[in-house]
Amino acid sequence: MLADRKRSNTDGKKGLTGHSQKNDEVKIITDWLDLKCEKTIRTHQQVDADAAFSAAIMMEFQKGATLQFEQASMTTDWHKRLAVDMLNGKNAVKGLKQGSAFGLIVEVLGTRDTLYKTCFKNWADQLNLTDSGKTCNDRVVLAELIRAWKTVGLDDKTIVNRARELIRGKLIGQKNREKRQEASRDIPIYSNVAIAVDTYVDKMTLFKRGAKAIVQKSDCGIAIQLNRKVMQGGHNLTELENILPKNWFIHPQGFLACFGGPKAPRDPSKSGISIEALVILVQNWIREVA
Repeated sequence: MLADRKRSNTDGKKGLTGHSQKNDEVKIITDWLDLKCEKTIRTHQQVDADAAFSAAIMMEFQKGATLQFEQASMTTDWHKRLAVDMLNGKNAVKGLKQGSAFGLIVEVLGTRDTLYKTCFKNWADQLNLTDSGKTCNDRVVLAELIRAWKTVGLDDKTIVNRARELIRGKLIGQKNREKRQEASRDIPIYSNVAIAVDTYVDKMTLFKRGAKAIVQKSDCGIAIQLNRKVMQGGHNLTELENILPKNWFIHPQGFLACFGGPKAPRDPSKSGISIEALVILVQNWIREVA
């Protein structure tokens, strides 16, 4: 109780000096992460994009931490409480050097887990611009998501939770992608055609390995994917329209031909062609056009 009373005298006051730009913000975050105890993340109420995504990514990285919303002028000095996108106090970080608190946090977390840098460097670059009042030309601006969530009446806690869902989804998606990339290193490629049966693949990995087309088969269907380099040469899969069996779908842009698939599962045994015959068909066509 005595410790709590002492802390209350130095943490929680409004409008005090001791701004974080005078401190080593990287060290503030690192020291807080290294604590082996119950910890708190604080950000300002009426969250903007930097506050919401900074709090969200820290909550995801430091699972079990509690979350607080306070006035932006609140001072944070207690070492067990980290204030993000806030200025006042010895344990507050704003990311003024980077342009945003989120940019600072990604920089720090990336040194501990490179997945965070891989996933969120582009997001950090965006917030470094928008949170500094600069123009961002990205198609989806994170600040617009926050405005949309506020417009439909979401409160600060719900907005941070929504942001955390995006953070978590991005991390899980990248992990899955890396697994597909690893699996794709062992997928056989014969006569410029990769053959993938009952496995998820990363098409860019296969194309970089030299595949000009990918033939895939699973319990939900069978498909051909074409390397865009072939398309840039003036050819696409619509040229196979009169060769492939009936009921096959060929995308109008010609990069995909399939019977079934995740969006519309069908039994591949009813596709009208075996995977062996399909591979030969595609190999022969590739020889002619590429």
